[in-house]
Amino acid sequence: MNLRTFDRADQFLDAVEATLLVHEAENALMLGIARRLCGGYAYGPEPAFFCCVEQDGAVVAMATRTPPHNLLVREERGSEGALELVADHLQAVSSPLPGVHGMRTCAQRFAEIWSDLTGIDAAISMEQRLYRLTEVTPPKAPPGALRPATREEREQLIAWVAAFVDEAVGGAPHPNPDEVVDRLTSAGDLVVWNDDGARSMAGVGRPTETGISINLVYTPPEHRGKGYASACVAALSQRQLDRGRLFCTLFTDLANSTSNALYQRIGYRPIADFLEIRFRNS
Repeated sequence: MNLRTFDRADQFLDAVEATLLVHEAENALMLGIARRLCGGYAYGPEPAFFCCVEQDGAVVAMATRTPPHNLLVREERGSEGALELVADHLQAVSSPLPGVHGMRTCAQRFAEIWSDLTGIDAAISMEQRLYRLTEVTPPKAPPGALRPATREEREQLIAWVAAFVDEAVGGAPHPNPDEVVDRLTSAGDLVVWNDDGARSMAGVGRPTETGISINLVYTPPEHRGKGYASACVAALSQRQLDRGRLFCTLFTDLANSTSNALYQRIGYRPIADFLEIRFRNS
C-alpha cells in the first residue's frame, strides 16, 4: 500500500477518476471540485491538496482539500490502513485541518485517526444526506415561472446567497457572495422562480461525466410555504435532464425535515449519508 500526492487536479483525476466514476453520484462532490479546479477555478489563495492510496494496482482511498475548506475523503471497501496513510502524511507535512467531510463511516474513521494522532478533539457539525434524481415528479406549481437570474437583481441575490450560507452551512468558511452571484449569473447557472418578482432561487454546478449538482436553494422567510422552492428545484432539475444529464444530486442537512421531504416529493432519492466533522483543540 502506497500513498501518492499530486500538484494538480488533472494529475489527481488521471489517477482516480475511473475509480470515482464507478459510483459517480456518490462521488459527485469530489469529482465536481476536481473538475472545477482543472478549469482554472481557485477556491482560495492556498494551493489545493490531492492524494490517493494504491494497493495492488488499485486506488483504495483518496483525499483532497481546497483551503480553507475541510478535507474530503473517500475510502473503498476493504482498504484497512489507507486512511491512516493519509493522516500520517498530513501530520508529517504539518497540515492543519479544520475538519473532514465524507460518507459517514469514512469520515468517522478519519476523524478518530486524526484525533489519535494529534490529540485534537473532533465533533460532528452536520449530518447530511445525498440525494439523486433521475426523473422529476412535477409538483403542484405556484403562480409564476422559472427564469434566469439577472444582473439587475444582483444585490438581492447577493443577500440571498449570504443568507443561504448562514442557514445551510453555518460555521463553514464563508464564500464571497458577490463573486458567486456574478459567476453563476454570467454562466446562466443561477435561476429564480419569478412571481411578480424573484421569490426563490437555485443554482447548478460541479458537473461530472453524466450528472450535475443542484445547490444554493433558498427562499426568503416571507415567501416560504407557497411552493416556490419545490417548483424552482423541480424545473431546474428537469432542465438539466432535458440538456442530457442523466441525474442531478443535492445535499441536505438531515436536521431540516422540511427540505428533506420537499426534495423527495419531486423525485430525489437518498443514496448516501455524509458527515461534516470539525476539529478543535481541547
